[in-house]
Amino acid sequence: MLSERDQETAAEAGIVVFANRIITEAEPPIDAETLAAVAARCSGTIPVELVALWRSAFGGRLDYDLDAPVSFSEVFGSHDGYHDLWGWIDHETELAGSAKLRYLPFGGFEYLDRFYVDTEGDGAVVYWQQGLPPGWELETGDHAAALAPGLGELFGRLALEDDPWNGGDSGIELRDAIDELGEESPDVAAKLRNLARSTILDWRAALARAEIAAQPRMRRIGLDRAAATGDIDLLDRLAAAGCDVAEPVRNGLTPIDIALANRHLPAVEWLLTRRVPVTNTLRVGAHAADAHLARRLAAEGALITPEAFGHVVESEDMDLVTFLAASLEPSEEMRHHGPRLRMQAAQCRAAADQTADETLRHRSTVLRELAEHFDPGGR
Repeated sequence: MLSERDQETAAEAGIVVFANRIITEAEPPIDAETLAAVAARCSGTIPVELVALWRSAFGGRLDYDLDAPVSFSEVFGSHDGYHDLWGWIDHETELAGSAKLRYLPFGGFEYLDRFYVDTEGDGAVVYWQQGLPPGWELETGDHAAALAPGLGELFGRLALEDDPWNGGDSGIELRDAIDELGEESPDVAAKLRNLARSTILDWRAALARAEIAAQPRMRRIGLDRAAATGDIDLLDRLAAAGCDVAEPVRNGLTPIDIALANRHLPAVEWLLTRRVPVTNTLRVGAHAADAHLARRLAAEGALITPEAFGHVVESEDMDLVTFLAASLEPSEEMRHHGPRLRMQAAQCRAAADQTADETLRHRSTVLRELAEHFDPGGR
């Protein structure tokens, strides 16, 4: 536990603890006048948990993993850029057409993700996420949903999926801030390091204890790691421990989707022997397949979509390109691929003229014909 003096030392370095989670680049606490000004912009009452957060730090950064399709890395406060609470309040009131807000924004990630508390209810947390372009995993439209019954539970779901002090990718900014403090105040830094590491989700230990199947978040992390690295032995161990290797683990993606997207074809084959659904494999991983595998996946139910075709426009495997193209009808989505197809065709033709490579010349012809088919009259 941090003593009062420890907390003062950490705060001088921009580090604050709230709900057993560490905020870096922490701004000074909110004052009564500012809190009253924010409250005046709400149609209800600011939840006590949010007031407590702001009285710890009115703005700062978080560097934990959240078991949700959104990122919570910024606590809004009185500063510029994506952290500016007043800017977001003005933005929301303009959208709502009302001077007072029911849903008060308090954090998020850049302009893509935002978190709100319900000021008229019991302080529930909801989120909004901007839709991503087609082909970015499976998220293509703006959406909003309930996330947690309150701020305390939201913070309780912040964890580290890897140990940043042992080569892990999680919490790098958090690690660096604590280590920098350690140069001047090693004892305080050690306490903060222990606090941060207490949130690590040790799914490997859970697997070793044969407990992982009953722990959904750790189970999904393990399956994700195994698929992303193509670790067939780990996939086999997870399956033997009772984990479903067809379970969606990240943004709607299943292990076979992740394995294919990362070009781990032996892992894909292993998963196919387990008869897992393949619905979204080509949508996210067509670039890693050859024509034979694409036909096999399609025969087993994989969707062939404009997003899937977009992954292979630059592929040298013309059997793959033409197979996917033959499965699609002209549409506005396919029309968008016309300029890329023409550009690739022109590049192949120029290279063929220089090298007399007939394969490149054939590729140029096919790409040009596809461009005209899906984007007639385009340039």
